[in-house]
Amino acid sequence: MEVEKLRTLGIVGLDYCGSTLVSNVLSSMPGVLNVGESHWIIDRNLGCRECHKRPCPVFTAPMLNDLRSCDLSKESWWDVISRHTDAELVISTDKLPKHYDLFGVPDNLLFLYKEPKSNIVSWCKRKFPKSQESSSHLFNETEIEAGIRWWLEISSNILDWLECQEREILVLSLEDFSNDPRGMAMSLCGSLGIEFDPTSINFWNRDLHYIGGNHSVKRLSPNKHFYQKIVVDERWRNHLTDIAAEKIDQDVENSTILNRVAEISNKGQSSFFRLP
Repeated sequence: MEVEKLRTLGIVGLDYCGSTLVSNVLSSMPGVLNVGESHWIIDRNLGCRECHKRPCPVFTAPMLNDLRSCDLSKESWWDVISRHTDAELVISTDKLPKHYDLFGVPDNLLFLYKEPKSNIVSWCKRKFPKSQESSSHLFNETEIEAGIRWWLEISSNILDWLECQEREILVLSLEDFSNDPRGMAMSLCGSLGIEFDPTSINFWNRDLHYIGGNHSVKRLSPNKHFYQKIVVDERWRNHLTDIAAEKIDQDVENSTILNRVAEISNKGQSSFFRLP
């Protein structure tokens, strides 16, 4: 009897685009494994993000050892993972083209897009640590300019790569997903051919296992903004002046990025992207 080939979904996007949130919801569906940012296995010598140093029932020592020692010139990253799981679909949030070029381009690609002002503020908060001291720190002009340059460069690089891929590309706005997580998750499941489980939206009630990603997205800390809920992140408003927000909007509008995203979305039969 022929064994059905493991299917793979690669989430593509910028850092802080919401991939941990979306992948944790999808991985709560039957037959789905979320490996997260699996390049951390070799780049940082890490295992399961949730289990930390405890033995993980999903990302076992034999699996991690096989991945660290595999010859990617002879087999794909996903082929190695398939030997250690009975999942039907594996989701990766490795996001950047360089990782998928190394590991093997997944069967399906999902470009996850976050509102530019929100994405840029997320980047600035990590790039300029002093901002972590206050929930209302305003970024200065130099910091905003750096964030805009980062967003434009990485967005362009990702779109260059996506436009060369000969496969359907799903496009999803994080804000659309956050406004209607149940509806968006159902649509994604339909496109991916997996069963929808309505309890998956409350993914924080489940045991989660993945390699790299945003650990705080589990939403278990009552003092966190997203405590046990999925909502649109508008905290960027606390960090941008009206002039800075307008500057970002203008620079994004003057670029061709949004038009290119729309073109990619229009080519697919199952896209969930709407221009802001």
